[in-house]
Amino acid sequence: MVDGQRESAERAGASTSQALLDGIARNARETFERQRSILTFDAWLDEVIAHPRRHLRNAARYLMDVVESFGTVEVKLPTGTFRRWRLFEQEFDGGRGRVAGQERVQAALVRVLENFVRSGRVDRLVLLHGPNGSAKTSLIQALTRAAEVYSHTDDGVQYRFNWVFPTGSVQKGRLGFGGASSTHAGSYAHLDAASVEARVPCELKDHPLFLLTRGDRAALFSRLVDEGRLPSGTTIPDVLKNGDLSVKNRRIYDALLAGYHGDVREVLRHVQVERFYLSRRYRQGVVAVEPQLSVDAFSRQVTADRSLAHLPPALQHLALYETAGALNDANRGVLEFNDLLKRPLDAWKYLLVATEQAQASLDHVSLFLDVVMLASSNELHLDAFKGHPDWPSFKGRIELVTAPYLLRASDEIAIYSEQVPRALTGKHIAPHALEIAARFAVLTRLEPPGEGGGSHGDSEHGNGRAVARTLTPLEKLALYDDGSVPERLSQKEKKDLRSVAAALYEEHAHNDHYEGRLGASAREIRVVLLNAAQDRRYDHLSPIAVLDELRELVKAKSSYEWLRREPVRGYRDAPAFVDALTQWLARTLEEEIRGAMGLVKSGSHVETFERYLKHVSAWTKGEKLLDAATGRLAEADAEVMKGVEAVLMSRGDTAEEFRRSLIAQVGAYKLEHPDDAVDYELLFGNYMKRLNEEFYAARRKVVERIEEAFLKIIDGDARGLEARNRESAEQLRQNLHRLGYNDSSARTVIAWLMRKRST
Repeated sequence: MVDGQRESAERAGASTSQALLDGIARNARETFERQRSILTFDAWLDEVIAHPRRHLRNAARYLMDVVESFGTVEVKLPTGTFRRWRLFEQEFDGGRGRVAGQERVQAALVRVLENFVRSGRVDRLVLLHGPNGSAKTSLIQALTRAAEVYSHTDDGVQYRFNWVFPTGSVQKGRLGFGGASSTHAGSYAHLDAASVEARVPCELKDHPLFLLTRGDRAALFSRLVDEGRLPSGTTIPDVLKNGDLSVKNRRIYDALLAGYHGDVREVLRHVQVERFYLSRRYRQGVVAVEPQLSVDAFSRQVTADRSLAHLPPALQHLALYETAGALNDANRGVLEFNDLLKRPLDAWKYLLVATEQAQASLDHVSLFLDVVMLASSNELHLDAFKGHPDWPSFKGRIELVTAPYLLRASDEIAIYSEQVPRALTGKHIAPHALEIAARFAVLTRLEPPGEGGGSHGDSEHGNGRAVARTLTPLEKLALYDDGSVPERLSQKEKKDLRSVAAALYEEHAHNDHYEGRLGASAREIRVVLLNAAQDRRYDHLSPIAVLDELRELVKAKSSYEWLRREPVRGYRDAPAFVDALTQWLARTLEEEIRGAMGLVKSGSHVETFERYLKHVSAWTKGEKLLDAATGRLAEADAEVMKGVEAVLMSRGDTAEEFRRSLIAQVGAYKLEHPDDAVDYELLFGNYMKRLNEEFYAARRKVVERIEEAFLKIIDGDARGLEARNRESAEQLRQNLHRLGYNDSSARTVIAWLMRKRST
């Protein structure tokens, strides 16, 4: 009975596995056919005629198509409007490997590719240079990962070819072409394995178009234009117009042509066109080269190994060499040189010819290339290279793309938000912990305004340049990040400063000592965060621990060049940045905790400001307002206006200037958004904030009672608490949880804030 059940179960299991394998085989076959993985030369040529745009492109055009296929998004920032290429978001991989910020670097890299496309040839090596950890490699890898994904789409199709030689049962004789006629009328491309005597692949991935003569190619291009399949004026890449077969393929082709007495159709029967996909893992069209001493390609004789017995007699007299190595594997794709300038110069002098002539000479053959070469280097090695006697020779063959550190804290946070949670494996990260680290990193990179020689002068932008020179590092950080301007400025000064924000951002861009060249790297700050997470005083990553780790970091002057710079007007002063961020955190926590207490009805400060604006509007127009209490028309209330202005007005403003400036801003908003209600929070958020602060300053004792009650509840010592204090503390607890705190992290910041107030 048991044996019978076992046999029945085994049969059922075998049936299930067989069905599963049948399904897998069917899907694989359908995918193979749908992707047109193997074609005859004739079928491939039909594809070229039907879709010339896909098949008549070199490596640069292919990469440009990769970039364009993912689309763009316009990013409006205080420092200007930028186009962001969506492939760098890495959405196809769940955002893993996303490049935060770096819109200028993206634009520069794409511009270089566009220049290659316009000229029809790749004649320069693209060198991304910048400080260590400025996302140079990340940018290149994001591009190549996108290319890998694109190569699996219909538009991303690419083909190479192999030589197929059938067995004697398919073709008479010993494949010696000794005058025997063929017994097979069609191509050998789709023969099964048993019918193939020898298959010679092309390791260089020669374009199948090279099987046609230059004259035949030119005729094909003209026909495609005449038939409207290619737009008139289309730039045909130079490699497709003038390129030729690799040495091995040329010798095979010529031998076959001689054996078939000049019959090209017979030669092309041996061609199997095969689709290939870009792959970094398998070094197919995407290859990264690390600093090393070896040459990046080599050749070896095919006929010196066991393949000799399987080659047709007509080919066995040929000295066939196959090539290998990074240059070879990357052909028709991307070759990446990591830290190129760390290699001895003699190890890559050949790139002078390889980039300019798309050719590399090996021991027995010359390698003809269609590849985009991307390299990275830090500034230290580039500076040294610029002093080398050979620099002028290299300069004309290298396209330099500057990749500085990020200058917006919001972009920097995005890096840590992706990396740190993975490294901490579930440990709670308190609000502001990553933000403190990101702000510190950016502060160390900022340069004092007016020191870069850029043009953002007073003649074009009013007094903007003079105002910009007064910015503290934290104020400049806020301007770059969200367009915030200091409240200490007058309305005119704020307007002038906003008008020069974009020019300020570009001020140092074209200098050797550009903004973002020196400062703390994301790698260094990541270590700070991981160390802070190990602080035994906390069971979470606390912003307090981050500040403590930063204080330790800034003591290590001997380890970091950016810590040894002389401070200028508050800039380049890392210890002072830690102190400033400590104060910033205290202010931020004050606002956050007071808001979470709910002592004032949400939006009441907005109502106060809106009421004030109604009186200002009436005063400006000389109109009267309807008094809700009496139902009569009355003049604008001077006391209401003065009460608000006492809190909001900056030194140097007059009441009239201040009021008219506010009304002008409201009017400008209505012109831009005629169908929308005025968003006072957007326009006057800083003023709302100050009104809120004024309210809580008058209620400090109430705030402290609620905080003390909160700590007692968290510590399990709530005995004797008044009901109203307990209720307020529980509300604070719930609201802080909604803001991302847990009990432990909330207790940490409230206790820290209370201690700080008392000192």
